[in-house]
Amino acid sequence: MRLRSLTLQAVGPFAEQYTVDFDALAAGGLFLLEGPTGAGKSTIIDAVVFALYGKVASADASEDRLRSAYAGDDVESVVDLTFEVQAGTFRVRRTPAYQRAKRRGSGTTLQQASIVLWRVSPDGEEQVLATRLDEAGAELQRVVGLDRAQFVQTIVLPQGEFAKFLRADPEDRRGLLQRIFGTQVYDRIGQRLAELRREADRAVEAARAELAVSLAHVVGAARVSGEDAEAVTALVASPADAVRAELTTRASALVAQADAAARVAVDAQAASRLARGALDAAVELDGLLRRREALAVEASQLAGAAPQCEAARARVAAARSAQAVRPLLTAAEASRVAAQAARKDLEAACDAAPTDLAALAPDESALRSARDAALGEGAALEHWVRVEAGLVAARRAVQAARIGVEDLQAEVAAHDAWLARRAPERTELVTRLDAARALGALAAPREARVREIEAAAQRVLALDAARDELAAGDRAVREAAEVAREALEVETQLRAARIAGLAGELAERLSPGDACPVCGSPEHPHKARLGSDHVAAEQVTDAERSSKAAESALTQASAQVAALRERVAGLEEVVGSATAESVAAELVGARASFAEARAGLDEVAALEAASAAHDTETGRRRDERDTAAARTSAAEAQLLASEQALGADEAGVAGACEGFPTVAARHAAVAERADAAEGLAHALAAQQAAEAAELTRRVELDAALAEHGFPSADDAAAAWLEPADVAALARTVADFDAAVEANRRARADHAIAALAPDATVDLDAARAAEQAARTEADVASGAALLARELADATSAAVAGATKCAFDLEDARTAAAPVARLAGLASGTGGDNAHSLSLATYVLTRRFEDVVAAANDRLVAMSDGRFELARSDEKEDVSSRRRGLAMRVLDHRTEQLRDPRTLSGGETFYVSLCLALGMADVVTAEAGGIDLGTLFVDEGFGSLDPHTLDQVLVELGRLRAGGRVVGVVSHVEALKQSIADRIEVRPTADGPSRLTVRAG
Repeated sequence: MRLRSLTLQAVGPFAEQYTVDFDALAAGGLFLLEGPTGAGKSTIIDAVVFALYGKVASADASEDRLRSAYAGDDVESVVDLTFEVQAGTFRVRRTPAYQRAKRRGSGTTLQQASIVLWRVSPDGEEQVLATRLDEAGAELQRVVGLDRAQFVQTIVLPQGEFAKFLRADPEDRRGLLQRIFGTQVYDRIGQRLAELRREADRAVEAARAELAVSLAHVVGAARVSGEDAEAVTALVASPADAVRAELTTRASALVAQADAAARVAVDAQAASRLARGALDAAVELDGLLRRREALAVEASQLAGAAPQCEAARARVAAARSAQAVRPLLTAAEASRVAAQAARKDLEAACDAAPTDLAALAPDESALRSARDAALGEGAALEHWVRVEAGLVAARRAVQAARIGVEDLQAEVAAHDAWLARRAPERTELVTRLDAARALGALAAPREARVREIEAAAQRVLALDAARDELAAGDRAVREAAEVAREALEVETQLRAARIAGLAGELAERLSPGDACPVCGSPEHPHKARLGSDHVAAEQVTDAERSSKAAESALTQASAQVAALRERVAGLEEVVGSATAESVAAELVGARASFAEARAGLDEVAALEAASAAHDTETGRRRDERDTAAARTSAAEAQLLASEQALGADEAGVAGACEGFPTVAARHAAVAERADAAEGLAHALAAQQAAEAAELTRRVELDAALAEHGFPSADDAAAAWLEPADVAALARTVADFDAAVEANRRARADHAIAALAPDATVDLDAARAAEQAARTEADVASGAALLARELADATSAAVAGATKCAFDLEDARTAAAPVARLAGLASGTGGDNAHSLSLATYVLTRRFEDVVAAANDRLVAMSDGRFELARSDEKEDVSSRRRGLAMRVLDHRTEQLRDPRTLSGGETFYVSLCLALGMADVVTAEAGGIDLGTLFVDEGFGSLDPHTLDQVLVELGRLRAGGRVVGVVSHVEALKQSIADRIEVRPTADGPSRLTVRAG
């Protein structure tokens, strides 16, 4: 990868737009990025990394540093980078997310991050590839071939990062190598194998537990105890074939016992069935004998009751004949009574009818003619009866219509008065609305003023809180200092006491004949004594640890206080002379003014709604007034028509009365005469019909009496019985006849007729024999069933236990290779002689490549003095892994040294060689990516002139290999050695200025 150009604007300390032409700087192969500390040298590297990955170079730095504090709100922060890779030339333009002032109103808003990625053709044409952050990020990593961690470790060698790597403990070094080489997959493989081993172990234990439970089921099913039960449960540790053989033997024995018990039960059941047959025969004979005796007694009783049955039979016959005659008796009596009633009704009708109608009673046709004449007169009067009945309602309707017309006239007048009052009210609403709008226009500036004062109040409160925190921090520093002083005194005292008692401690370990570690004598005539208050080494170590912890706490508290002082100073500069009381008073006034303007805004909406409602209501009432006027005109016309119709009806009713007080009275008199004539005619016809029916019924009764042999009607009435009584008496006769027949048939039955006269049976003896045989059969069947259940349950339990035994064997077989692989991958198995985990082994191979690549440069850069070496030893007892420890071989002493013992300059160039070696290996791992541009950030100030020359020679080798190397430093010697440079200088106003000087 080769950088072509970089343009940045409003980034870090650079407020203006600057462009770095890397193509011009690449002519010499080596350029210097120089300037004072803090001027912005590292910002250029951050801009390159940000353009490609959206983050700055250092993992500990925040992206917030990208937005320039010196840029105006209308100036956009942007980084534009053009670079070349094997896939072609690309250009990326990226902006960070930052807070900017709102374009309208006060306050700030978030400016979102953005990106555009182009492919640049050889003739300079640009094709947009992506405009979304995620799509562009994925495409950039694809074309570059490195992720951010790999890029930082290969192209940008940041300040202090590789010194950390050099001095890191193996665990930290392991994490960095994992991120760079992406070997986390091997950790995941090891973890997955460990999980599989745990799962396999759990499966084996579950199978073993299942077998133990199954063997317990066998013990319970076979009902064994004591030594037999222990022998069965002990099979859990036996091979599956042995378990199957032992359990099958036990199950077979129980099956044989069950078969023998079944045969005994079959014999007992046969004997029981024979005894049951003998008992059934005895019971049957006893029943027949008892039946014969009961039938003889019943026959004697039926013979004695025969006379009474014959008398009942004759009474039933007479009652049935009387039942046939009784309807005619009843009908004759009813017709006689009806004829008498009809004659009386005619007499009563004649007494109630007018005299002229009563005189016509013997002539039915004359009565009906009088009725028809009265009905015709009544029909002619019915119209005027209805008119007369509706006169009152008609008069009330005309009166109501008059009142309705008057009400409508009053309603129109009320609408007119209401409408006359609406114009002044609307004028008042318009005036109030104009005033409210004028007041509401002041709401926005007054609200802005409130927000401004609230922000000032927050700063005042923050200043007060910061001062309180500072006071608390000062107290904490004083307390921490006192604790540190006391801890140091305790450590000093304990250390002195321990030194004073070392002689006694040494003497305590001496035995007769041992050489004294001080004088070497084997004789110890006056050994020092170990005091009871002797201080142990652990006490001194604990005191030292406590002292260091207290000192660390003091340092941390002091750092916090320093940060608080800077914060208080910054807030005091912003707040100035403002106090909480003055800001609160100003805020109250501003809020009151804003509330007044806000109320005006609220009133505008209310008044606009009221005005619209006023106009709507006025229009509605005007429509109602027009509707009421139209209804009034219609009602007046209807009233006139109703009054004329009422006068005509009243004249017609007066003419129809003819001497009666009302038409209805005349109509009622005519209707009454018609009813009287109809009643007389009906009564005459009813009398004639009743007398004819009486004669007919009498003739029918006489014929029926003669037919059924009754001399008179009284005789027939005496013979009659209620139907229920006749039915009951008939059932008695039928029951007697049925009982006589049933007794005869029963005595004639073959089973009873065949019995010997002196036949007998011993039923108790037969029952006792059957009971004994049945009891013996039940006992034998129960024993057979129990034996069979025991055999079946044992067989089922044996089958389950045998399956569990083979399942356990399968689980052990399946777990063995998993356990071996997991042990090999975790470094704990016997096959792993070096006790290295899979992930650590992979990293050690990569690490060896890095160390070898670093030594290629380190031997030359250190004049053959230093060489890096990987070690399999643990650096301390707390380390869980081995293989990533590192030592520096010093060829002057041929001793391995801890990297932390190197001086500052030595650390720099050893770290630089390690970084360059890492870059070589990473590029090879990434498919041989061409690293055309390389930055080395700081550290040259710690080198002596000779070593600096050696470093520059090594960097020259990189340049000779086709790379462009950018050295980030402010060392004067480098300025004299490197002509091409990027100069960064701070200005008096604060922002930095960037100048590119290329020959």
